Amino acid sequence: MSDNPGKALGDLPISPHMLCDWVTEAGAMALERQRGYTMSLKGDLTPVTSADTDVEAFLLQRLRRHDPQSAILSEEAGLRPGQGRHTWVLDPLDGTRAYASGLPIWGVSLGLLQDGEPRAGVFYMPAVGELYWADGNTATRNGTPVMCTGNLAVDDPLAFVAVGSDSHLRYDIDYPCVRSLGSTAAHLVYVACSKAVASLTRRVHLWDVAGVLPLLAYCGVRVAYLSGRPFAAQELARGERLPEPMLAARPAVWDALRGAIHPRGQAPGQDQR
Repeated sequence: MSDNPGKALGDLPISPHMLCDWVTEAGAMALERQRGYTMSLKGDLTPVTSADTDVEAFLLQRLRRHDPQSAILSEEAGLRPGQGRHTWVLDPLDGTRAYASGLPIWGVSLGLLQDGEPRAGVFYMPAVGELYWADGNTATRNGTPVMCTGNLAVDDPLAFVAVGSDSHLRYDIDYPCVRSLGSTAAHLVYVACSKAVASLTRRVHLWDVAGVLPLLAYCGVRVAYLSGRPFAAQELARGERLPEPMLAARPAVWDALRGAIHPRGQAPGQDQR
């Protein structure tokens, strides 16, 4: 891989270059398979494609070979317990519905927890050619430093709130523009890069967000539950759903945007998948 994902950190079990190479290869595999795949529904009626399972198997094989001690949590295979400080968190296709519909906003997400805290992450959207890497020292997009300007104003005519596809059924949102683009991780990336003013995330799983949590932290984005309770990744490290919806936005506007979101018939913090 020619793009530099950032300076390697000494305590990462696998180098950033290797991780980004793997995720880039996995994304190319998924993009090629978008021409033809099989699809089924899981028990919760969410779709899974043969590309999900192929990409997951590809990345699990490499993680297990190069870091056999660490735990791995992945969407389709579940949790493989490990030893030591690290847990890999993998979503082989974040945005499977968009993928299956032939739309471009989906990606491969791989995050690393260290002692339960987000440590590093990579997210690749092959259909649009965007590779994001972040750790405690760097954040890059296609090898170029991410500009965490934070200058997208709430009243900017281009600003929008990124939401789940069924948010119109669950909330009244007092904001001029809301968009659902198909991928939870992509929504959060757009907040970090000041393309979206906020992202309202449903009760997803850790694998949906782990690959981009380090980018959000690097760019100073506040990630908290809709009730205002702090988000804690370690509470979800066995594959649990988020206990309530999550809102990501710059600290200066988080409260104002939270005040614009009105759950229909439920108080914040109640079960809203």
